[in-house]
Amino acid sequence: MAPQNYKEVSAIARKRREASIAAFFQPPKVEEASLPNNLTEYALNSGYYTSEERAIIETEAEDILKNIASKKWTSHEVTKAFCKASAYAQELTNCVTEVLYPEAFERAKYLDEYLAKNGKTIGPLHGLPISLKDSFIVPPHPASIGMAAYANLSTDKETLIVTVLRDLGAVFYVKTNIPVAMMMAESTNNVWGETRNALHKGLTPGGSSGGEGALIAFKASPLGIGTDIGGSIRIPAAFSHIYGLKPSFGRYPVWGGKSGIPGQEFILAVNGPMSRSLKSLQLYSEALLSEQVAPWNLDHKCLPIPWRKNVLPTGHKLRLGLIGNNDGLVHCHPPVERALNITKQKLEAAGHTVIPWAPKGHDVLTKNLVASFFDLGGSAIVDLLKPYEEPIFPSMKGYEVAAEAGEIGVTKMRQMVIKRNELQKAYLDYWMSGAADGKGPIDGIVMAVAPHAAPRLGGTQPDLYIGYTGVWNILVSDFASCTFPVTFADKRLDKPRDMKEFKQLSDIDGRIQADYDPDFYHGAPVALQCVGKRLEEEKVLEMTEAISQALKQ
Repeated sequence: MAPQNYKEVSAIARKRREASIAAFFQPPKVEEASLPNNLTEYALNSGYYTSEERAIIETEAEDILKNIASKKWTSHEVTKAFCKASAYAQELTNCVTEVLYPEAFERAKYLDEYLAKNGKTIGPLHGLPISLKDSFIVPPHPASIGMAAYANLSTDKETLIVTVLRDLGAVFYVKTNIPVAMMMAESTNNVWGETRNALHKGLTPGGSSGGEGALIAFKASPLGIGTDIGGSIRIPAAFSHIYGLKPSFGRYPVWGGKSGIPGQEFILAVNGPMSRSLKSLQLYSEALLSEQVAPWNLDHKCLPIPWRKNVLPTGHKLRLGLIGNNDGLVHCHPPVERALNITKQKLEAAGHTVIPWAPKGHDVLTKNLVASFFDLGGSAIVDLLKPYEEPIFPSMKGYEVAAEAGEIGVTKMRQMVIKRNELQKAYLDYWMSGAADGKGPIDGIVMAVAPHAAPRLGGTQPDLYIGYTGVWNILVSDFASCTFPVTFADKRLDKPRDMKEFKQLSDIDGRIQADYDPDFYHGAPVALQCVGKRLEEEKVLEMTEAISQALKQ
């Protein structure tokens, strides 16, 4: 039988989603014109939630777990509150793909009965609702990764990390939207449509874990799991004003997830937690990477490194490199530059050392990263889109060009590896050169996550740029990095650059700067990232905590 047109596939998938939600919840319909920019605040004050439900969804993961363990709340109450919130999040932001409510309620009931019978929790994540990016497989639900070819295809082999987290007590209730093959910086596709930012309806929540970002920012998830190959955790985390950890490859188990470019390992994809609470990321990592769980005995690519506490000495003052308002190719928008200045001032006031850090070689790294995605992903992606007549999004035209050029040969692949390795070694040497003053190398680097606070919907299609995040994926296998919220765009403070005086670094730089409109971007969330070396996830979270504390002073 010939494949269906993508429109027919989409209609079936969307009908399934709508029916699954309607079987449990009926979120109110709203007139689009009546909605303010901040959809999260609108929903919280809409009367949709009971006071008890609102108290639950506004509580962070670590306190939810305490309240369930102490029997203040039941797992069923918590699960119902977040399922109900996710239904409204879907109505207002279009962030959900697959709905797992029946399994979630059955699981919550089992956990409550277990606690009542045994007087103890089943594990450190007992009763915690966790949302999942669409690429994680929970049979029999499809894992579409934004493509018609997979949108209605049932699955049977669960992603390993899903199994492990369930054993630790997690409750899975929804899967969330992504871009086509997870290869764009905004979450839109021909099956599920476009997801918008919960904190500013005119902006994208980013990609590829954008559905997660929107759901968490909406307070419809206390903790979600995303994936990252070029910024796919950090970009949506930043655009949604939350914390998102991109670990090094090998730190967390990755076996059994759905890939947009199956079989390529030139740039390694990872998964990591996203949450409004930094402590939630630490709690999650400690639970998952305990010696009792030992995921390295389940995934052959997971390294046997249990989670370590208190990596930084008590009272340690950080030595941080700070990359300024550009990375050598593109400048950031004024609100992002202000966030960099705020962070520098606050860190120095708290006694930390901030060293100007030139983005040496970032332009070359970015160009190599993007070229490798196109070369390795062209046929893998386009060959699945064509049978369903799926149109190619503008920012993915490079994949179409690469597919038409044909598969790359062994010689080119070897040359790509040689060049990548040379760039990795050069940057490690550059990092260690921070010890030239005799005080030791830098602890980490602080920089922007993207040129925009968060781009307007569709804004990255003509000018997709992931250089601020992607450089850390290609470096030394991959550096660890975590986003942290700083401020919001303010039209009174963030004046546009004088484009007559502005000296652009590239054509795309000029176009991105010309896009900045202080009135439109007013209220956009602004976040930065803290970068550490490979396998320094604990240190990165502890550095991020120190930075966040300094920002609060």
